Amino acid sequence: MNPRRTTLQDVAKALGVSHTTVALALKNHHRISPARRQAVQRMAKKMGYLPDPFLSGLAAYRKQHGAVRFQGLIAWVNHWDQPAQLRQFKEFDAYWRGAHAAARSAGYQMEEIRWAMDYPPKRFERILLARGVQGLLLPPHHVLLDWGDFDWAKFSAIRFGMSVQNPDTNLVSADHFRAVVMAIRKIHDYGYRKIGLVAGEHYDSRLGGSFTGGFCHAQITLKIPSPLPPLLTSYGVRDATAMKSQKIQLQQWLEAHQPDAVLTTDAEIPGLIQELGYKIPKDIAVAGTTIYDIPVDAGIDQHPEAIGRIAVEMLVKQIYVSERGEPSDPCRILVESRWQDGKSLPRRFAA
Repeated sequence: MNPRRTTLQDVAKALGVSHTTVALALKNHHRISPARRQAVQRMAKKMGYLPDPFLSGLAAYRKQHGAVRFQGLIAWVNHWDQPAQLRQFKEFDAYWRGAHAAARSAGYQMEEIRWAMDYPPKRFERILLARGVQGLLLPPHHVLLDWGDFDWAKFSAIRFGMSVQNPDTNLVSADHFRAVVMAIRKIHDYGYRKIGLVAGEHYDSRLGGSFTGGFCHAQITLKIPSPLPPLLTSYGVRDATAMKSQKIQLQQWLEAHQPDAVLTTDAEIPGLIQELGYKIPKDIAVAGTTIYDIPVDAGIDQHPEAIGRIAVEMLVKQIYVSERGEPSDPCRILVESRWQDGKSLPRRFAA
């Protein structure tokens, strides 16, 4: 004889609560107090409760194929000093598109909510709570941010990439190290032998040296003789003196090392190369670490829409289990990139 399966109703009866309370407590839902959740979970374990796999599968099927009900509000937090600039970056706009589509599919409304630089953190926090925001998406920011006394423990949150270095939430990003290794190998396979990297020093540093690290690793594994040193620039500093210095620095590096191909993180580099009298790709082939915001057509496709989609999928799971604030074991999901061919870096025969 098969023993009778313990049900949600059995656990609810033992505790004197509704079966809805038990169901939410087992999902760690924020509507149930921590003390009540612990009591329900202890009783369920004591009574040997296990979810019915058939009913769980049926619920998942209905969720996938049925009409999605409204679940709540997700905020895309824009804390830029000039907020309109954020989505002018094509890659960041692709994050938005992927995230927005995923949110809609899961039954969530996603809105950009701008946080002015001089706006008090607690007041912004109250606005989010008043609007019923459950989850926060933190897109890339070009400066290190001071969030003040904003209470992250009241929200589920996900970061895009490493440019936002706090709070220490889960994050989704391209795997920049592996992407650069892949790109250098591809450029080498196309017949180029004097391959250079031009990267923004501050940008590379904030990403943990992923660009320079991947570049050096690729040169070692490919056993490139007399490898070129990477050129680290002041990219992102907009004053005239810094830009003039960058052009001189680039000119000296090109003359000293005479690369036949360059991979760059900097949107200004292709234009500066041409200003210095070099033709792309006749004199120097050029590829970008992103095909979205660097004005060449060859380079790395970081799959930004997939990054946006995966970020929302992670965030929805956190909301579902009431995981809020900074987790004890932050998770990093790295999305694989792929190479895109283009006229700025054509195949050629090896010398």
